[in-house]
Amino acid sequence: MRSIRVRTELALALALALSGCKPGVKPPIGRAREVPPERGGVLRTAFFSDVRSLDAATAFDTGSAAIEGLIYDTLMSYDDEGKLVPLLAESVDVAPDGRRYTLTLRRGVLMQDGHELRAEDVKRSLERALDHDTPCPVPSFYDRIEGYDAFHDGKARELTGVRVGGQYSVDFVLTLPDATFLHKLALPIAAPLCRSAGRKWSRDFSSRPCGAGPFRVVRFDNGQIIKLTRFDGYWQKGKPYLDGVDWFLSMQSYTQRFKFEDGALDYMREFNDADSMLYRSSAAWRGMGGWEPSKTVAGTFMNTRMAPFDDVHFRRAVAFAIDRQEIASVRRGPVMPQRKLVPLSIIPESPGYPGQHHDLSRALEEMRLAGYPYEPETGKGGYPETIEYLAIIDSFAQQAAELYQQQLARIGIRISIQVVGFPTFLARTGRENTVRMGFVGWSADYPDPSDFFEPILTTASIQPEDSQNSAFYSNPELDRLLVTARGSTDASARLELYRRAEQIVADDAPWAIAYSYRYFELWQPYLHGYRPNPILTQHLRGAWLDRSEMRLARARRRAPTTLALVTGRRSWSW
Repeated sequence: MRSIRVRTELALALALALSGCKPGVKPPIGRAREVPPERGGVLRTAFFSDVRSLDAATAFDTGSAAIEGLIYDTLMSYDDEGKLVPLLAESVDVAPDGRRYTLTLRRGVLMQDGHELRAEDVKRSLERALDHDTPCPVPSFYDRIEGYDAFHDGKARELTGVRVGGQYSVDFVLTLPDATFLHKLALPIAAPLCRSAGRKWSRDFSSRPCGAGPFRVVRFDNGQIIKLTRFDGYWQKGKPYLDGVDWFLSMQSYTQRFKFEDGALDYMREFNDADSMLYRSSAAWRGMGGWEPSKTVAGTFMNTRMAPFDDVHFRRAVAFAIDRQEIASVRRGPVMPQRKLVPLSIIPESPGYPGQHHDLSRALEEMRLAGYPYEPETGKGGYPETIEYLAIIDSFAQQAAELYQQQLARIGIRISIQVVGFPTFLARTGRENTVRMGFVGWSADYPDPSDFFEPILTTASIQPEDSQNSAFYSNPELDRLLVTARGSTDASARLELYRRAEQIVADDAPWAIAYSYRYFELWQPYLHGYRPNPILTQHLRGAWLDRSEMRLARARRRAPTTLALVTGRRSWSW
């Protein structure tokens, strides 16, 4: 690892010397003024990856989630402090036995097609998401709704546990208590959709999504841009403030930086390592950014249905071989070592808490137990085949894979890295018997440890296509523990059950857990009303622009920018 960093730093120094430029960043555009919120203007930002779907029933990656948060309003949501609160629901009543939730909807809420939100829209939309033919990635989130099994298996025509009690009242009846159920009503999967969505899922809806949110999609060009415009019938009067949002797709991080500094982007968070450090150390940008709370876990999945990872000793060898401190040292700040499945923001580390750790001698012993002994001194032995490792192009996952490649070679495992775009990555890793090993990551959908087990490591989460359980891992003991934990209302009892679940995952090693990731987000001073939310990713719906300051500041910057382009010199170089 150290040699990689030295080569990178030498190359960077050489590039700066040849360019004749000094390292640094351009100052912010304008200044942050104390002015009241105003309406108008289009916020512009970007992703380095593409977005393959905006259908609330099927889009479940972090990129889609940010844009879905602008299109759809959900029954429940989170406030600025991360507290669960009603949104489209005006009130929520929970029965004493925890098996019935009665939601009273707000009146006068218009959907983006002009019709008023009714209880029947809630039922229709959830039935569409949980239908047998819908490729919903996490239908098991809702498996405690009465009648779920019969409906999801295609044996019943309706989801009997979702009951319309009047135009503005809907009941959710559960077979067992579920301590996380209201959190799941905060997910886009359960968001009410316009009647144009129909009762059956179709691919067409993704290109013309329609909900009750503050913005409508007017253009969706894969790999290029998603354009959103204000929904003037939005139920929260006076909001949103913005006229629209332009979200550019498949834009490299270095391109994002230059556009950001020239004012072509108003907000960004996908910096490369060097740029992130420059901005964080710049006095001029102090107060214009902040860290998103870490709510992710990442590492390597191993497909437990494909050799050699059908052998638990081989999987354990990989988990012991990963040096988590070495990986985190490559990108200090955003990347932190992680040894357990649930992020520290949800369950803090404590003495004796189960997890994986780096131990080269144990890794070599597990290789021997798997039948592939390896002698580091001579390089003899080890696994005879090269294993393909799948990663996402131009991401930290690709950089981490290069370190895994070195670390696993020390115990006689050779991997070849294949990088693909994000949509291809999701399609391949979610298809059974396709990918043996690759990057895996999960970001919290809601702040509960169940979200880091049930959708990605339970038997119920396995699907032949679009499986979130990319390890295709099944353990009946883990399944039983999680069923009990989800139904418990005793916080200490739940914590102990998840501790036991962590021990199973650490021992069985369907994942080699390696690191957690957080983003440093930055915005121009004329962008107001935004701070990273503890739960919701890139929650920009409340943002507004100080347009007078923005126009003046851009005018002042226009002349030197033109000069820089003419002379070929960039003062904002690395």
